[in-house]
Amino acid sequence: MNFDHSHKRVRDAGEQAASLHDWDQRYEQLSAGRFEGVVDELRVGPVQVFAERANQTVMQAGRVCANRVSVALVRAAQAPGWFGGHRLQGEQLIGVSAQGEFDLVAGADMQILALSVDLTALRELVAQVDGPDAELPPVPLLLHASRAACTEYGLLLNAALGLSPGQTDLGAHPAARRMLALSLSEALLRCLRSGEPAGALPASSASRRRIVARARQYMQAHAHEVIAVPDLCQAIGTSRRALQYAFEEVMQISPVTYLRAMRLNQVRTELRQNPHTPVGEVAARWGFWHPSRFSSDYRAMFGELPSATRAPRQPS
Repeated sequence: MNFDHSHKRVRDAGEQAASLHDWDQRYEQLSAGRFEGVVDELRVGPVQVFAERANQTVMQAGRVCANRVSVALVRAAQAPGWFGGHRLQGEQLIGVSAQGEFDLVAGADMQILALSVDLTALRELVAQVDGPDAELPPVPLLLHASRAACTEYGLLLNAALGLSPGQTDLGAHPAARRMLALSLSEALLRCLRSGEPAGALPASSASRRRIVARARQYMQAHAHEVIAVPDLCQAIGTSRRALQYAFEEVMQISPVTYLRAMRLNQVRTELRQNPHTPVGEVAARWGFWHPSRFSSDYRAMFGELPSATRAPRQPS
């Protein structure tokens, strides 16, 4: 049974998204300023535990690997977050399965402490404990759990993340690794069984989430084009006021601000992937035609000039 631990400090939202195994996800930085993120990850057998945090508001979208189930404890800081249309404040448990994509707006300094388990191993555990005909509990988006349950879950996951190879010889003892994986798997099952699923979204919130989802899909498909708000309203069949209210509730920013942030994130990704391509060429490809205005907007968003992003990074 494998036992791997990693600790990463990153300076880019896309780099943070790529730091985790078994997740297909995209991150977009939404708030302005230099990005600083931290990701700790432990993998032991069929189990993955990770903690992540960033100093900027980040839009996270994607899915967990097809054969995994995850339950995460999110701790919102001053800025609230949103998950699947539900507002996140304080401590809450959220669930992610491979049945569809998730969308999470993680406010600045929100801590995400997550446990992910291989679906086959989880089903085997359920069969052993509850009998061969028992089924895996459903995975709701949001679980209402007691403060004590959230605290216990967080303490267990933090304790597991503290077992780095340099601090323990756990990796040399298969029995200990197996018991650790079993304890974590049982904790995930307890969350699914004891947490009460959150109720359905109010009609207004569900409608606004659908508006944002359709708008983001259209923006991403036409990111290279000049998109004005009237064009967007016509394309997704909504009014300017409804579009504005939807983005302000779900994303905490206006649709125009989000569109600019999305395009700036696309430029940043391309500059990091193709450091020898001229900055002006990449910027123009994403619709930024005014060089000095683009540089100013980019620096305000990411805390550095585009040329600094393109420059090869020195080993840390």
